[in-house]
Amino acid sequence: MSETADNIYFVYGEQCAEILNEIQKTRFASRLKPVPVADFMVKGAASGPDRVIVCGGADDIKQVLKKSREENFSIAIVACKGQGIIRSTFQIPEDIGDALKVAVESDPRPLDLLYAGDKIVLWSALAGDAPPLTYSSAIYRNSSFSERVRLLMDAFRKIKYLKQKKIKLITAKEQEINTSATGIVVVEHDNHTGASSLVKKYLSVSDGKLSALIISPASIADYLYYLYVSIFRKTGSSGGLPDSVGFIKSESLYVESSPELDVMIDGSKVAKTPIEFKVEKQAVRLVASERFWEEIKKESSDKETLKLSRLPVTNEEVSYVQDTLPFFSHASEERYKDLFADLRKQAKIDSAYVILMFLSTVLAAVGLFLNSASVVIGAMLLAPLMQPIVSTAMGVLRSDQGLLFGALRTVLTGVLIALFSAAAVALILPLENLTDEISARLSPSLLDLMVALVSGVAAGYAQNNRKIAGSLAGVAIAVALVPPLATAGIGLGWLNMGIFYQAFLLFITNFVGIIFAASLTFLILGFAPIKRAKKGLTYALSTALIVAIPLYFSFSKMAFDSRVLSALEQKEYVVSGKKIQIENVVLKHVDVLIIKCDIVVEEELSHEDLARFKQNLQSEFDTVVALEVVQRVRY
Repeated sequence: MSETADNIYFVYGEQCAEILNEIQKTRFASRLKPVPVADFMVKGAASGPDRVIVCGGADDIKQVLKKSREENFSIAIVACKGQGIIRSTFQIPEDIGDALKVAVESDPRPLDLLYAGDKIVLWSALAGDAPPLTYSSAIYRNSSFSERVRLLMDAFRKIKYLKQKKIKLITAKEQEINTSATGIVVVEHDNHTGASSLVKKYLSVSDGKLSALIISPASIADYLYYLYVSIFRKTGSSGGLPDSVGFIKSESLYVESSPELDVMIDGSKVAKTPIEFKVEKQAVRLVASERFWEEIKKESSDKETLKLSRLPVTNEEVSYVQDTLPFFSHASEERYKDLFADLRKQAKIDSAYVILMFLSTVLAAVGLFLNSASVVIGAMLLAPLMQPIVSTAMGVLRSDQGLLFGALRTVLTGVLIALFSAAAVALILPLENLTDEISARLSPSLLDLMVALVSGVAAGYAQNNRKIAGSLAGVAIAVALVPPLATAGIGLGWLNMGIFYQAFLLFITNFVGIIFAASLTFLILGFAPIKRAKKGLTYALSTALIVAIPLYFSFSKMAFDSRVLSALEQKEYVVSGKKIQIENVVLKHVDVLIIKCDIVVEEELSHEDLARFKQNLQSEFDTVVALEVVQRVRY
């Protein structure tokens, strides 16, 4: 020891009186002078103590800490049975002999003191509510997975009670922050609570600064992620703070709220906001284990640290979270003004849009006649129709009539350009053959709606993230907006309303699916409150359901055809003792189901055999069947 500690007092509170019996069994008993806390605080010591070892409740320890600061004696803390938080906070050995060895033989080092108002904070202070960050690591750091899940569920049950309050924060350097939060946790060093585990790399024992975590989940989804990170992420994880948590490191922090927040210090409710938290640098000399000092040894800095970029700052954002937590977060138009500016720009008609719509449609129409998938894909990439459709989705979501009608006008203009351009190509070219590429756009079903929905989600997400905005081209290929319009235009040019209807239904399917899915994606990303979005989403969903009706019948027919094809090609039939194997099946629906196929037999079928075979098929598929067969005799 560099400091001689001959005059050592063991100051104990009522709840730790029993520990005296254990102390008598150690080799340090003769060196300690036991004194009840009450007597020590009133009478003090006959001669100034070199060191005081305190064992008691939180209030007992705080009283002795205050006296230590005033009289400049070093202090050590020993925990008795049931004081897991104190033991974890100061890394006190569990064995009393080991704890006394540290308290008697180790050197003291300077320790900051954190105050909430004029009251000392041992491990953490809380304004408002911030589950589970105030819980000690003694509760869950080494707990089993099932215990952590239970803690998660306990915190989850608080969702319906959590409300954000408007708060004003002022740091030591007069930086003012206006935001909203459910609660604020303030710690001074790594006290092994959930809060300190999130910001461990910033914590120091003697840098004269406190650390405050501002808990501001913008939605239930944010809150759940915040709970997961707080409870399950290992200490020292390289991951940053959850988006719903802000961080301030400063010498002091003034907190004001509307309405008032309850302030708890070390688990006891003692005050209400407004309140000032402050740190007295190196106020006392603490004797603690090497483990305690090693875990919280950090380099000090005079700079304040503020990490508040994801907290609500605008009036729109703050107002949105004043009641109970919404299911989805809210992104204000002010914060995302560049995105909204882009969407409004995309909703406008300009010369480039008109030219690209014309060129992409002509290219698609030629590709359809050439039966060239590569040319059709090129037309998809060239088409500018996806951008105004995404803008329409945002207009629907936010009930923004300016954005909605502007985008719809642009989409309608593009549709008319496509239809008339493709019709002109069909009239000019002396071709009337129905290629595979054209036929592929004439049977829309629920599967096409599913493609549109997934593409709408991708389009909404890509629009919000500049890093993947280029993915919109891939979305345009997946959902294929221009080829169905070109096919519908070809139907107009040929005056074939059947082709026009089927192809245009495919376009409407894609359009409605993208609008609904992109709107829902924007809602989840927080671009409109649910109250505002409800009307637009209801209209979008209703339209999608109406469009789904003919798609359902088409899908039912597709499913029926698939079942028929599977049965015919995998089954061997026997008619009049003659085996029949079916190959090269083609189905066609006119008034009845026409089955075109090759039948492989060992003996040629008679007319009566074919009639009997047809009857068997009608019974099996429960529908009227017409057969067009080619017999191949295998010798």
